[in-house]
Amino acid sequence: MLPLAALQRLRALGALRALPGAWPAAGQWCRTMSTSSSSDSDDELGAGVAALQAELQAAAAALEAGDVADPDLQQLLGLPPPDANMLEVPPERQRLLQAGVVGAPNAGKSTLVNALVNAKVSAVSPKTNTTEVTRLGAFTDGDAQVVLYDTPGVVDKQHYRNPAHQRRVRGAWAVAGDCDLLLFLVDAARELQRPDPRIHRLLADSCTAAGLGMGDGDEWQPPPAVLVLNKCDAVPRPQRTQLLPLSDRLRKLRQFEDVFYISAKDGRGLPELRQFLLDRATPGEWTLEAGQATDQGEDEQALEVVREKLFRRLYAELPYTVQLRITSCLPADDGSVRIEMDVLVPRRSSLAVVVGSGGRQIHAITDAAAKELEEMWGHPVHLILRPKVAA
Repeated sequence: MLPLAALQRLRALGALRALPGAWPAAGQWCRTMSTSSSSDSDDELGAGVAALQAELQAAAAALEAGDVADPDLQQLLGLPPPDANMLEVPPERQRLLQAGVVGAPNAGKSTLVNALVNAKVSAVSPKTNTTEVTRLGAFTDGDAQVVLYDTPGVVDKQHYRNPAHQRRVRGAWAVAGDCDLLLFLVDAARELQRPDPRIHRLLADSCTAAGLGMGDGDEWQPPPAVLVLNKCDAVPRPQRTQLLPLSDRLRKLRQFEDVFYISAKDGRGLPELRQFLLDRATPGEWTLEAGQATDQGEDEQALEVVREKLFRRLYAELPYTVQLRITSCLPADDGSVRIEMDVLVPRRSSLAVVVGSGGRQIHAITDAAAKELEEMWGHPVHLILRPKVAA
């Protein structure tokens, strides 16, 4: 038998699996051990060493092939226990929930989606209608995946600003209508201070297709919904007793399966909401791979991050008129990514504002966006923004 101490030390050789020449060094170390051992015969110890070394080699080969889910293999190679979120789940055992995140502008929909999936899916800014198109984010836990659709802020048809705004709102409801569940987000702090009549109408209208201009009859049936009262951290402590009466008032306008009191900004209440969503998942094949937080490529993520910085630094209506166009997004030999992007503005006067005095504005936007992208991706990012007047 191989002594226990020797066995434990040999198992530590798994840490050498990625080093060039590791196995010759391991063999030499094992031979040194065998000649110094007096508790077992040389033949028995040598056979034990050879057997365990073969096991380690097989384990290293399995690691290179990506097969590291077996707990014994993890332990042998000195790796941490496998992450349940990353284990391969056969399609027949997968569960899926598709949830549409809807609400009035500035309710915190994008902040909530980003927080739940722990990734930047949508741009976030204090300005209304920062989210222009529906964005997809997802998180996976065990055999369950939750896909979240971050939609543009919805308003009733009396508040359409223009035909393009109307199309965005109707498109948001069309996406939500295909989901298994709706998360109806309400800014609780704002609602307690000054009730928004749009929310009351939307809650009532969201039960019917005709109320949202989605057609008549049975063409559009809304999915079940939960009420999510967001920004509870912004409610002064003495007023927090009013949150329950607020939820009761809103539940009279529409049937909700549950109510959650959260702060998407600081994470309060998110674990309970996250678990609720996972529990609601039903048999169905995942939309994304396990561990994948969004269907966006690096170029699309870069566009969203730059757009957020534009919204945060530019005033009034200017950021709504800016268009972004990626001209190049290429990896470099050193592991970095070089991204070149045109920032298109409608007129020359707007160009001066975007560039700023001495180029300070566009440099600040570039630096902030590149820093966030580097934190997201874990590698250097060389971002070049070129402000231009749209042709």
